[in-house]
Amino acid sequence: MSTDPSAAQGENAPASARERRRFARVPVSLPGRYMLADRKDHPCRSIAVSPGDLTLEGPVIGAIGERVVCHLELLGRLEGEVVRHVPGGFAMRLVASRRQRLQLADQLTWLANRDALGLGEARAGERLVPSRRSVILTLAGGRRLKARVLDLSRTGAGLAVPEKLEPGTQLTIGKTPATVARATDEAIGVHFREAIPADVFNEDIRL
Repeated sequence: MSTDPSAAQGENAPASARERRRFARVPVSLPGRYMLADRKDHPCRSIAVSPGDLTLEGPVIGAIGERVVCHLELLGRLEGEVVRHVPGGFAMRLVASRRQRLQLADQLTWLANRDALGLGEARAGERLVPSRRSVILTLAGGRRLKARVLDLSRTGAGLAVPEKLEPGTQLTIGKTPATVARATDEAIGVHFREAIPADVFNEDIRL
């Protein structure tokens, strides 16, 4: 077995590069609300997000080190502390588990790919992130894939997938039939064959 440090470094380099790309900061503008230590609610808009930090525009600037709880549309609840001030807002370092960071990385990949997928405004109406995000995709012939729901509307969804699926692919998400409308290597946008009824469309929905 080789103990050459340079060889070990070479073996680790690709993984490190993938990790850095996966955790890159994404310029994204999402509306939301935040609370500082005084627990007062303020409107905000994100400027840039990564799985490790978040930059916000907001009317009240927190003190360095002050705790922040933020709710952003499509990304949900994010917690952390103020680390620096920027014009019209502040940057916060996120406090999250590795699992939460990986989920956030998936969400950011989806947001970065929405234009490529042609789904930025394609699904009209309310969109949400369901509490149960893990789903099983069943393809023609019965092959199954694990996937994660990134966002959901009554007529379609964005999903992180382990392999590229071609547009037009017929599949079932849990028990919900759908068709792949757009695809990148990491995510797909699907249209449901039937819209989700309004009375069951909420964060606790199970597809």
